[in-house]
Amino acid sequence: MSDPKTVRSPTDQERQALEAMTREAVGRVAMRAQMILLSVRGYSAPTIAEIQDIAKVTVYKWIDRFDEEGPSGLYDQDREGRPRKLGPDAEAELERVLEEPPTEEGYDASRWTAPRLARHLERELGTEVHPDTVRRALQRLEYSWKRPRRVLPKPPGWKKRLEQIDRRIEETGPETTVLFEDETELRRFPPLRWAWMPVGEQRPVSVPDQNGKFFLYGALDVGSGQVITEAHPKGKTCYMKAFLETLETVLAEISGPILLIWDRASWHVSGAIQDLIEAHGRLEVMLLPSPAPEANPVEDLWRLLKNQVAANLEKSLDALEAACERFFEQLSPEEALRKAGLSAS
Repeated sequence: MSDPKTVRSPTDQERQALEAMTREAVGRVAMRAQMILLSVRGYSAPTIAEIQDIAKVTVYKWIDRFDEEGPSGLYDQDREGRPRKLGPDAEAELERVLEEPPTEEGYDASRWTAPRLARHLERELGTEVHPDTVRRALQRLEYSWKRPRRVLPKPPGWKKRLEQIDRRIEETGPETTVLFEDETELRRFPPLRWAWMPVGEQRPVSVPDQNGKFFLYGALDVGSGQVITEAHPKGKTCYMKAFLETLETVLAEISGPILLIWDRASWHVSGAIQDLIEAHGRLEVMLLPSPAPEANPVEDLWRLLKNQVAANLEKSLDALEAACERFFEQLSPEEALRKAGLSAS
C-alpha cells in the first residue's frame, strides 16, 4: 500500500524560501528544505527517508512542522522555557542595520548575510550567536532570504499618469473591453535557472552555434482573463499592425469600445499605428509611463512563461515557439488573472 502522507502545497513565496534554504542554510536545515521539496514533487515519506538516509518518522515530523509553520518551522527551535538567545536589543539592531547596506556600518560587502549579521552583533553588542540563531530571529521579524529586483528610475509625473489610467479603467462600464498589451523577446540561447542534478555535477545545457530569436506579442483581457498571443520576427510597426488585426478578429464577437493600454515602444507610437487607431471606430489607447514595466500585468505572464517554458531549453527556435503557444493554450483565464496580479482567488 502506498504512503499517502505528503506535504501541503506551498505558496510561491514559501517555495522560493525553501529553494533559498537548500542553497543558503546550514546542514540539517538545508536537508529539511530538500525533504519538503521532494514531498511537494510527490515523493513518498519512505522514499525520501531512503534518499536522505534517515528514519521515516523524521520525515513525517518535518512534513507536519512545515504544514503548521511553513519554512520557518524547519529551523531548530529553542527548548521550551529557555530564553531567546537574541533579546529585544539584538532584534532591534538587526532591523536597524538591514535598512542600509553593510558598507554603512564599515563592512566591505554589498549585502547582509546571516554570518555577517552574527559577527556584527558580536562586534556591536558583545552577543555571540550562531548564524542559524540569526536566521530564526529574522524569520520571527518577518524577513525572508530572496533575490532583489532591478528597478529603473521613475520620470517626473509617472505616478500621476498611472493614477489617470486607474481612474479611466474604473470609469469604464461592462460594455468596454480593457486590454493590456506588451511584447517580449525570446531567444534560442536559453535563460539558465536552478534545477535538480546530482551532487558534484553541473548539467550542461547545449546551445546552437548561432542564436535566434522571435518576439511574442500578447494582450490580456482584464475582464475575462483571455490571453491572445502571436509570434513575429521582431518588434516593428508592420507586425504591430498584424497583431492589432488579430485582436480585432478575436474580439469581433464582442461589441462595445476597447480600451488598449500599452507602453511607449516605437512601434506603438508610430504614425502608421496612430493613423490606424484614429480610423478604428471603437479603439481608445492609453500610454503607460516610461519606464514602468511593473505597471503592465502582461509582464508577469512573460516572467512565468520564461521560467516554465524557456529556461534550460535544448530545442529549436520553432520548438520554443510551439511551447509558448501550448503554454497559453493551457493557461486558464482564472490562472492568467491570478498570475498577472489582477485576482487574489
